[in-house]
Amino acid sequence: MGLHEKITDSQLYRRWIKKRAQGPLAQFYDITPVAPERRVSDIEFVAVDLETTGLNAKHDEIISIGWVLIRNRGVDFSSAHHSLVRPTRDVSESSAVIHGILDSHVAEAPDIDTILRQLLPILAGRVLLAHHAPIELGFLGRACRRLYGAPLQMPTVDTLVLGLRDIHRQGTPLKSGALKLQNLRKTHNLPPYRAHNALTDAIATAELFLAQINKRDPKGELELDRVLR
Repeated sequence: MGLHEKITDSQLYRRWIKKRAQGPLAQFYDITPVAPERRVSDIEFVAVDLETTGLNAKHDEIISIGWVLIRNRGVDFSSAHHSLVRPTRDVSESSAVIHGILDSHVAEAPDIDTILRQLLPILAGRVLLAHHAPIELGFLGRACRRLYGAPLQMPTVDTLVLGLRDIHRQGTPLKSGALKLQNLRKTHNLPPYRAHNALTDAIATAELFLAQINKRDPKGELELDRVLR
């Protein structure tokens, strides 16, 4: 974890932004975050994935979101949720080529405020799980600042970071593409899924995390702090 992540994950920073939060984000901050010394096996995680109009949270927007909960070291498929999100600008052709989402698909979709009002109560008191989490944290945090006056801060686990730690621990060279979601799944003998669907990728991330955890901690005694980004 770098200095920036240590600052933004600190309790002092959380207290500072809690005073500025409004609406559903203020209610989110009323729930005590998960303590880092708790065992991973006792914690609920929310695997989240986004499809966006680009990679710059300052200029681009969320157009699809999927999430699913992990409970008792298993994926709770009954909690799986997917929604398109209506952006404020047209979807670019270059991004549509990647995820297949067109302007016509999102024209009647709920806006990001509606989605966050669903998602924030689910995230409260749990741990966010994502593959390359700066994307999810960047876009969700930007939307929270714009709508509710403060960024989103919560305990976060990044399966890409866990994959990188595995490679370093094994002392093997880092090959191009090795940290992609589908490639890390392959190293854990998980089946391939079609990429660039937010719910499918959220489920794929959840399954990868469980495989990574089972390899590290077959007895279920690992503390959250050992896997935080």
